[in-house]
Amino acid sequence: MKIKIAQNIKSLRERSHIRQEELGKAIGVGGATISSWETGRTEPNMGFTQALADYFKVTTDELIYGATDSISEIPMENVVFDDYFPLRYSSNLSAGSFEELLQAEPDSVVYVPIVFQGRRKRLHAFKVNGTSMNNVIEDGSIVVAEDTADGGINFKDGTIVVAFLDGKATVKRLYRAEDHVTLMPDSTDKAHMPITVTPDQQLYIIGRVIWHMNPDNIAELRY
Repeated sequence: MKIKIAQNIKSLRERSHIRQEELGKAIGVGGATISSWETGRTEPNMGFTQALADYFKVTTDELIYGATDSISEIPMENVVFDDYFPLRYSSNLSAGSFEELLQAEPDSVVYVPIVFQGRRKRLHAFKVNGTSMNNVIEDGSIVVAEDTADGGINFKDGTIVVAFLDGKATVKRLYRAEDHVTLMPDSTDKAHMPITVTPDQQLYIIGRVIWHMNPDNIAELRY
């Protein structure tokens, strides 16, 4: 973890155009401590990890593991299956309106990069049905979402999430306002409209999408 969090602290600080001393002062440590964290000689405890996340306005997971707004596809060239682990997926995750999820069939398995193995208990996989997110997720793709303890309260605007409402689910970009939540499509088809969820509705965020595999690669894996 040290290498990853070290790189993330340095990257976030440099993007914010502040010096190590300034960052240290903001969270109550010296510039030398920031330097030690950024080089991986030491790493912040959970209190300072939270302080850094609050300062940069990211979640602690993003600080530790890296940003997950941009989801990636599996590189299919020279795949070594020892580098992946199987994850069952449910089908009919709507990339449009809310739809009922179907349970996974016995052979409904996707191979997920081994880098996510340590977070396996927090992962959920779904096959997408629809085009309302086709700028980033093609119809027929399989997405992997990671749940979090805070239910998505600290997700940044624009995070791609799997959301659940009235027994049905969809995948969208999440935007929060004081009196509502908007689930926004990201599609070449402008007929897809945002979904507005008011406080009286019980919206549950299953998790943020951290990875996906497009339909062509899924078909290739079946042979």
